[in-house]
Amino acid sequence: MKMFVAAAFALAVAVLIFVCVSKPRDPGAASPDAKVSGHGTGRPTASGWSTYHGGPSLDGVAATTLPDAPERLWRIKVGNRVEATPVSADGRIYFTSAKGGLFAVDLDGKELWKISIAPDSFTSPPLLTEGVLVVGSGKGVLLAFEAATGKQKWRYDVGGTVQGTPNRVDLAKGKPGVMAISQGDGSIHGVDLESGKGAWKTPSVERCDGSAGVSGDTIAMGSCASALHIFSVEKAEKVADVPLGGDNQVAGGVALSGSIAFAGTRSGKFCSIDLAAKQILWTNADNQGESFMTPALGERVAVFGSDDGKIYGIERTKGTKLWAFDTGNRPTSPVIAGDRVVVASGGSLFMVDLATGRKVWSAAVSDEITSPALVSGRILVGSDDGTVSAYGKN
Repeated sequence: MKMFVAAAFALAVAVLIFVCVSKPRDPGAASPDAKVSGHGTGRPTASGWSTYHGGPSLDGVAATTLPDAPERLWRIKVGNRVEATPVSADGRIYFTSAKGGLFAVDLDGKELWKISIAPDSFTSPPLLTEGVLVVGSGKGVLLAFEAATGKQKWRYDVGGTVQGTPNRVDLAKGKPGVMAISQGDGSIHGVDLESGKGAWKTPSVERCDGSAGVSGDTIAMGSCASALHIFSVEKAEKVADVPLGGDNQVAGGVALSGSIAFAGTRSGKFCSIDLAAKQILWTNADNQGESFMTPALGERVAVFGSDDGKIYGIERTKGTKLWAFDTGNRPTSPVIAGDRVVVASGGSLFMVDLATGRKVWSAAVSDEITSPALVSGRILVGSDDGTVSAYGKN
């Protein structure tokens, strides 16, 4: 009997771990633009998109406007799958391919340089900050490259696969730094941006398949422990866990607006958490599908995606549903520009009205495409057919 109970318990744990980590991740994800002055706000400039979801806070909001009926401006072929959202600054666009390729093109899609790290491959969306591209690899190495030339600056061994985006932090005395999560155990590494030397490492928390948002001194990330974990960059340690309840594993990115965090969960619940008070403000349960996409945070409306094929507009202060839009497939992380929401789903792009969820425009792009980047009036997406496309006004 004891052997049976032990075996049953082991099986239950194995099933939970499999469910938590087996879901495909949301494809993710210089100059004053890339620096995102006051990077803790995470708000990119009109011509900058430093992480797969905008700025360090991962709030998914662009300081640009889009036409109501974008046209395809260009499409370039790069040889193999593009699974992570492009980043951009200074009139340049950067992206990775599945077999270890790293590319730089201009806003017209003209190639500027390319490199390869094969047989290793890039597993995280890139970070673009202060003229440096930082990307995690499948061998557990964080690699930094000069954005202007593609020349490698340094490498740092994280000790495990980096799946979530590296992100920008300020180390001691305001020194520019990067944080990266070791996926397998959820430990966070603080790395000097200039030298690539490790500054600190936090203890393990739990497997983390998503990305952490950064706001000022605070890092917020979710994990398979069904909790939101709050870290202090200054103290280089975890300061609190906020339990989200059973079956509420967080395998997507955590978006921040000041001291308020937003995240979707495996059960489909969408949560708002006060990081200062270390407590849940509200939980929305209108969606029943898994929600491992990174939400976008408008001033009044937060938007998140679900495996049920819909994106939802939620009133930010109360957590009540304002609208739902059915994309007909599994949406990626939505993003916001002005009064418009842009989301990729399957191989199509959709633009909907932020206030009402009414469809404004859609276009078939390819088979499967990344979450979009919004740069200089353009929508940028990569595709599993090995292409990158730009949509905007001709």
